[in-house]
Amino acid sequence: MTYRSHPVRRLCESPTADATVTLIVGTDGETEEADLRDRLPEGDGLEPLPYDSFRVTVPESVVADVCAVAGVTRVETANVIGTGDSGEDV
Repeated sequence: MTYRSHPVRRLCESPTADATVTLIVGTDGETEEADLRDRLPEGDGLEPLPYDSFRVTVPESVVADVCAVAGVTRVETANVIGTGDSGEDV
């Protein structure tokens, strides 16, 4: 089962029309970037991150679909992850 942060759960239930959200998508470690790119319903700028994760911006209307993608183990908003004082992901 895919872990979904509280904000992601709310987005799945009540997406805002014409709005986008940046997500951190964690994978099972076996899913390659190309596979994930092919499986995502739509989105911009799939960016590899440490710990088998990727950052992607998608329409809020497809967040539930992202959570259901094979190989995805967790989905959080990028704001939940946050940045440190240096502006780098922590």
